[in-house]
Amino acid sequence: MKTYTPGEVALAIGVSASSIRNWTDQTELQPYLSDMAVRRNDYKHAKQREYTLEDLYVLNTIAKAKTRHNSWQDVADFLEEGNLYTDLPASAALVMQETAAEGFADKVMLHQRIEFLEGILKERDNEIEQLKQQIEEVRNQEREAAKLERAELQTVINDLNRLIGKLEAQIEMLKQDNTKE
Repeated sequence: MKTYTPGEVALAIGVSASSIRNWTDQTELQPYLSDMAVRRNDYKHAKQREYTLEDLYVLNTIAKAKTRHNSWQDVADFLEEGNLYTDLPASAALVMQETAAEGFADKVMLHQRIEFLEGILKERDNEIEQLKQQIEEVRNQEREAAKLERAELQTVINDLNRLIGKLEAQIEMLKQDNTKE
């Protein structure tokens, strides 16, 4: 894991090294920094503070969030909410020079991540296709059921029309019988 000195962090963020040390000493901000940065636990007796990339992001956020109008606790609350400015100033390139091996390793890891995500997308596409097929099957079943219901209803209607016809004929015959009498 690559680490940075207070001077390198200061150069990367564009503030003084004393500001970096001051911010690191603020008890409200220490929960958001690594053990190496605040020299606690296994790093309690370290001669110099060391900062991780995550610490660099936290300090960058502090640099952007701290104003004379808000307190250290306000900045800590801002960090607690999950806010983290990972877009470092251009000056960070002076400190964070990447070796060819690191670049290659990053490229390999990104390629593997892309392949993994493509696999997940392919699985999702297959699931979506299966769901589309199931939907089409259900629609076809519903259409067939509707056709059968219509056919049954038409049969009932036809039977009722025949019955009505017979009843009308019987009524007509009864009227004729009544007129003869």
